[in-house]
Amino acid sequence: MLALEFLEPGQMRVTEMPEPEIGPRDLLVRVHTSGICGTDLHIFRGSYPATFPLVPGHEYSGIVEGVGPELEGFVVGDAVVVDPNILCGACFYCRSGNVHLCSNMVALGVNLPGGFAELSRVPARQAYRLPKGLPLDQAALSEPVACCLRGMDLAEVRSGDRVAIFGAGPIGVIMLQLAQMQGASTVIMIDPQAGRRRLAEAHGADWVIDPLEEAVESAVRRQFPEGVEVVFDCSGNIEAVKETLKLVMRGGKVILYGVCEEGASFELNPFWVNENEITIRGAYNNPNTMGRAVDLLASGKLTAGSVVTHHFPLQEAPEAFRITGSSETLKVVIDPNE
Repeated sequence: MLALEFLEPGQMRVTEMPEPEIGPRDLLVRVHTSGICGTDLHIFRGSYPATFPLVPGHEYSGIVEGVGPELEGFVVGDAVVVDPNILCGACFYCRSGNVHLCSNMVALGVNLPGGFAELSRVPARQAYRLPKGLPLDQAALSEPVACCLRGMDLAEVRSGDRVAIFGAGPIGVIMLQLAQMQGASTVIMIDPQAGRRRLAEAHGADWVIDPLEEAVESAVRRQFPEGVEVVFDCSGNIEAVKETLKLVMRGGKVILYGVCEEGASFELNPFWVNENEITIRGAYNNPNTMGRAVDLLASGKLTAGSVVTHHFPLQEAPEAFRITGSSETLKVVIDPNE
């Protein structure tokens, strides 16, 4: 089969490799669509821990082509989406209900071969059968939507809340739509890229701000002197993270969703956090939210199709990675069997 391989940080190639062999409780999935995530870029650059050499890709959907002999409930031809995160089920965190913090987690596309290939070996417990009518290219967004649902659950956005989001990439635009579903009265999107600000407006942002052209804190506090109830960082930029604390009102929440470089840090005044009762939360992974994400996408209430802006065949994967994150893109996906 044809696959994209990360040989080591900074080196990728599209190459032929043997088709995967499946075990008794595995599925063989012919990959239809596999999304490029910001984590994939971090893995390629060597700034996120992964196992090399690696077939990356952890946001993918496809059609079942083989079923392990011990399995029931799946048949050849089923349309599925993959939850890449494989839990041990035995560590302290798994047994205490915090499965997303599993001490022994491994992930398809991070530690095991993933979805940037024509075929993928998927443990059956990681596969979700798709409802009829949900296109496979939209279903591939289930994993990022599931992760966003975790962030939104932690934020507890209420009807009438004002929400600010740093980063108008695909995650920011999904968060924008989820905040609107929760009844946010105003959603402010902050991004230095004009193309992404236009895309955020097209998805219903009430206000977009270019942080290179105006001071974000001053602009927001002119409109909302107290600040806003909830601020998300979806950029993974440490300077943006610093800005989140300038926008949040007393008693408000800051959700750190974007992945900063591991060594990035900044000073924080504990007195200010205490006196203003600020909640600062990390949002990590997709604990028990994949099923909700699939149902939400199937409902059509989240405009997933418009979040995907670019499709590439597997042979052009290096070009797909090159343009990911550029001003005119949101989600860039690879279609390995095109």
